[in-house]
Amino acid sequence: WTMVRPELVDFTGRDAGYRYLRSKGNSIEGGTSEVLLNIVAERVLGLPAEPRNDKDVAWKDLSR
Repeated sequence: WTMVRPELVDFTGRDAGYRYLRSKGNSIEGGTSEVLLNIVAERVLGLPAEPRNDKDVAWKDLSR
């Protein structure tokens, strides 16, 4: 089995529902890369983490 890249990616033939859900998926995927960049910055590069005021508070005690 070999992985083959598609020759053409075209979503114009898809219905509006598919395009809407795909846009939401792209948003989630983009957030994942941002989280990974933060992890690399903190753990590998030794940069300081973003300030958090909820670090020492239990989950049940957080305001929602």
